[in-house]
Amino acid sequence: MIDTIQARPEVAREESPIPRHFTQLSAEQATALADDYQAGIRVKELAAKYGISRETVSKHLRRRAITPRKVGLDAQQIKEAVRLYEQGDSLATIGTRMGVTAHTVRSRLLEVGVRMRSSYEHLL
Repeated sequence: MIDTIQARPEVAREESPIPRHFTQLSAEQATALADDYQAGIRVKELAAKYGISRETVSKHLRRRAITPRKVGLDAQQIKEAVRLYEQGDSLATIGTRMGVTAHTVRSRLLEVGVRMRSSYEHLL
């Protein structure tokens, strides 16, 4: 049977694109990760740098009681998002323009008290 599989490489089992090993961070690496986060490096970048998932980065930060940053928009961007939304732009359009998701835009607008339009209101 092995000879048959080796003779037909197209049916041979391929390597999984998902690594089957898990990276364990040392105490020094976990401290460096926390310092990097507090210096402003984003979770996605930290995950790539340390070879771990974004969720694992978040777990390390939670263990150290580090408060997560708000996702995506600073105060000036929120002000601009409010202006664009009240002008009639969609959440998706604003998100694309600002490099965040529509959900992030919606969350930040709700936080500052903006009333969301219904999905059909623009037709009225």
